[in-house]
Amino acid sequence: MNLINQTGFYHGEIVDAGLGESSGGFPQEVIALKALEVYDPDSESYLPADPENNEITWYGVLIDSKDKETLNCKQLKKVTGWDGASFIALAEMPLTGLPIAFRVEEHTYQENTTLQVSWIDTIDASPFRTVAKLDKDGLTKLQQRYGAVLASTKAPAKPVSATPTKAPAKAATAAPKTPAKPKAATKPAAPKKPTVPKTVAGKCTADEAYTACYSLKRDDVTDDALNEIWLKAVAEVNTDENKITLEQWYGIKETVLGQVSKV
Repeated sequence: MNLINQTGFYHGEIVDAGLGESSGGFPQEVIALKALEVYDPDSESYLPADPENNEITWYGVLIDSKDKETLNCKQLKKVTGWDGASFIALAEMPLTGLPIAFRVEEHTYQENTTLQVSWIDTIDASPFRTVAKLDKDGLTKLQQRYGAVLASTKAPAKPVSATPTKAPAKAATAAPKTPAKPKAATKPAAPKKPTVPKTVAGKCTADEAYTACYSLKRDDVTDDALNEIWLKAVAEVNTDENKITLEQWYGIKETVLGQVSKV
């Protein structure tokens, strides 16, 4: 048996799995996969995978440097049914033979392109790149994080529509000396205090960076497209995610948002 030699969305099974540590000392699940079928977009059906080139391995770091679960961890829980509460329980789970769907894509780093598993999912997952939406909990967290930013951008919008309509009316009936008041009114309106961006400061965790990119991406940017851009941006900084600093995660977020953001 040889490694898979073409990109695509595959149906397969887990051949072997084991829990260990990444090069940075973080918990990492390693899963050996065997492809059985590959989705053919022309016929819109699954065809038998190449029996001679049907193996590949998924490496998933589960906890980041801030002791938070990664996107890999969320994928693993969905595929295996692991509740995420015990590594011992995960290691004891009988995963061999478990049906699984996975996407294989090209990954380029330092001019070297290889095929890697970019996503794992349940066997009934759609082969298409679909648009996902945040659940209620996700929306709540997003609001909590960016609520101050939204408030600061909304406040200046009110005077624009309110004052031009009322001010001319007062100016028409009042004495000519009253225009001096708007000048005084503009002083307290100087928006120097709500410096919300300072709280963002240029630092964030990997989860915070990815959540921001995922939440603010355009509707035409699919999950898989976002993941591809994300992986490329991360690899350009450091192949070992555990060595990436908070400042670098912030830079990665800005790089990705520059390509996928709605604004």
